[in-house]
Amino acid sequence: MSTYTTARRLMIGGFTLSIALLISMWSWASWAESASLTANPTTPRQNDTVTLAGQGFMPGETIAIWITYPDYRVYGVAEFVANAEGGFNYPYLPDFLGATFTPTGRYVYTAHGKQSGREVYAEIMVDVAPAPGPSVHVRLDVAAQATRFAFTGSGYLVGETVALWMRYPDNSIVDLGQIKTDANGKLAYTFEAAGKPVGRYALTARGLQSLGNGIAEFDVTTIDLTVANGEATLKINPGPASQRSYAVFIGTGFIPNEIVTIWVTLPDYSTRWIGDVTTDANGFFNASLYLSEQEPVGQRSYTAYGNTSGLRAVATYTLQPGTGQ
Repeated sequence: MSTYTTARRLMIGGFTLSIALLISMWSWASWAESASLTANPTTPRQNDTVTLAGQGFMPGETIAIWITYPDYRVYGVAEFVANAEGGFNYPYLPDFLGATFTPTGRYVYTAHGKQSGREVYAEIMVDVAPAPGPSVHVRLDVAAQATRFAFTGSGYLVGETVALWMRYPDNSIVDLGQIKTDANGKLAYTFEAAGKPVGRYALTARGLQSLGNGIAEFDVTTIDLTVANGEATLKINPGPASQRSYAVFIGTGFIPNEIVTIWVTLPDYSTRWIGDVTTDANGFFNASLYLSEQEPVGQRSYTAYGNTSGLRAVATYTLQPGTGQ
């Protein structure tokens, strides 16, 4: 066989291999672009089942699913193997839809193929299901008493078990347990607002036998929660600072070994829980908080509330736009 013939065959073989490789790459790209993820229903309610369906992954590859909450927390959901067509169907009851506290807003699912590297997304919007409306024969009244709100209800059955739940300003629902009515079918309940976010609340009292439904709405205002009391102090360093930096919180004057809750009232007067810290033997605490580029700029108020002493300390803080570095 001549050298020319051998070289010609090698060239043809290499060309054929290149064409096959290009076709393979084109097929891969076309297949990869078709990968998708859907979540159904897209607006689930409490105790709804959400079904995640994906396609366009490699047959038999391992797929990891995780979810990003509205507040950007991330949790793993599941890990499983794609079917022979590179797809999957996964129905499940999300923990956050069965909880008494359900953050409302936009949730994003991510499906990541561990072998193919394909990553696709699907989102759902979570809202609070509407509660039953108030019953004609039931009355629920509320009266403010300093930082407490006193509720009185009437029109229920004698000795009836009444379930209570509270809707917070962010639309989260908190189960408050059950109480019994008295010999006249009346009830009384007190809600402590100190340390709670500002905004509009709604207490629902539902008779479990009569199905009578009482609803009372009320407002916790800014002045209730952002005014210091007692000798406790809160300082924030440095101030003012820019986004993408740390703020250091220094609290004094609380009682020893007390749990102190910190929340912030933002420039638009919305509130956000920051976290809990425990004071030392001298009633002192020191904590750091990272302020990302997602934090709104402007003046805000941080409140530190002693859960045992009831002491409240407030510090104003101005957040500047980040430098982009």
